[in-house]
Amino acid sequence: MTQKQWLIAVILTFVTISAWVIFDILHSQKQVEIPQKWQEVVEPINPNFETQLLE
Repeated sequence: MTQKQWLIAVILTFVTISAWVIFDILHSQKQVEIPQKWQEVVEPINPNFETQLLE
């Protein structure tokens, strides 16, 4: 490969990686809203076990 071909390959690689990083950042900043119905379903449960219920 000539020096000009290497330069073109490096520039294309740089542009590709830069676009990849920019699109990844934009994608990760998107906020997904969870409907109220699902928020109620995914609430954490109480980790304390009540032994009084078993008696």
